[in-house]
Amino acid sequence: MSTGMAAAEPPWFHLLPGAEPSVFLINGSMLFDVDSDLLDGLRRAEPEAIAELEAAAVSQPPRPIELAPVTALSLNVAQSCNLACSYCYADEGRFGTRPRMMDSAVAFAAVDRLVAQARERATVGFIGGEPFLNRSLIHQTVAHAKVVAERSAISVGFSVTTNATLLESEDLELLRAEGFTVTVSLDGGPAQNRHRADRRGMNSTAQALDRIAPLLARPGRARISARVTLTRDDLDVASRVEWLSAAGFNKIGVSPARTGPGLALRLTEDDWPHLLERMIEAAEIELPRVLAGARPRFANLWTALGAIHRGEGRPLPCGSAATYLSADVDGAFSSCHRTVGREAFRMGSVNEGFDAERRRQFLDARAVDHQEPCRSCWARYLCGGGCHAEVIEIGRAGCDYIRGWLDYCLRTYRDVAARRSDLLCGSGK
Repeated sequence: MSTGMAAAEPPWFHLLPGAEPSVFLINGSMLFDVDSDLLDGLRRAEPEAIAELEAAAVSQPPRPIELAPVTALSLNVAQSCNLACSYCYADEGRFGTRPRMMDSAVAFAAVDRLVAQARERATVGFIGGEPFLNRSLIHQTVAHAKVVAERSAISVGFSVTTNATLLESEDLELLRAEGFTVTVSLDGGPAQNRHRADRRGMNSTAQALDRIAPLLARPGRARISARVTLTRDDLDVASRVEWLSAAGFNKIGVSPARTGPGLALRLTEDDWPHLLERMIEAAEIELPRVLAGARPRFANLWTALGAIHRGEGRPLPCGSAATYLSADVDGAFSSCHRTVGREAFRMGSVNEGFDAERRRQFLDARAVDHQEPCRSCWARYLCGGGCHAEVIEIGRAGCDYIRGWLDYCLRTYRDVAARRSDLLCGSGK
């Protein structure tokens, strides 16, 4: 239950009743213990109770949005894919055009733009489609980025999102040596991975595991995670986490299918309550094992708990157009990798540079306090308003699910912080 000082004003606190009641202050993302009398008074919106809470807590609004330098840039080095995933929002990387590969001139120019305006560190990501269809360019671009970063006296890091089915030994060595953040798109065992078929109609599970296994066994400096796409025909989160953990992944995150060509696979309003049940089920399996000393693996849970621990208050859901852009094969910059080729999301090019005015307009329009119903939602600064690309394409979906999950995480935080606060300091990194 949420309330506020006046009906016309956005809520500024959220009540968490229970054996040890607390209040979540929305501005500043802070938790405060309260007694049952104060909780009841706040529930009834009694002026005395609200005044007592105001006196006890210093609630700071989130920092205003300021246009910062772009620090991360993903390169769509292969706008093509060797798989034919039935839920792919990117049209198998083609984004409505024909399969194409980025050339070194575009990749190097994009990196040069990034490094030229970065201050201390830049991150270059490789994405597709399947980026390792253009593996030689990945290797060349890493070498180029290191040279120009050293020349500019900044550090540079690398990331890649891959289906892992095309990895070769030289790729694994690159990922280890350069400390790549490696995200492997894999939905679980063969039955749960059935929507990720290769072009011959074969399930890609065995191919992916065969190629990624050596990196999981010997990661070097690489940081590896699995990313699961949940479709409405199978919302079993816990079994996917278990299966992928047994396969060697130490960090596993899940994301529901909201967009993409397979309309029957997208979650509907009837599915969100079931997904919340499944997420909590997975978390209830995760918590006892981790509190007993096991390594955290369910990334959704630990990312949320880490954000609460840091008092995170974000007016935007991600770095899209703020500190992150994506470059297509022609060198056009988009707000992120989900909006490639869409003029409304264009943010400059390798020839023009990063378009500061378009970035500013985009961010000002998408700030959570400028969105409805976001501005009147208690979870707005933990959520940030949802993926820009998805909201613009399909509207807001699953808001009750997001609130339910965050409410669960707020209630869970107290126990984790009391027993294993060390787990929270690095969450989400």
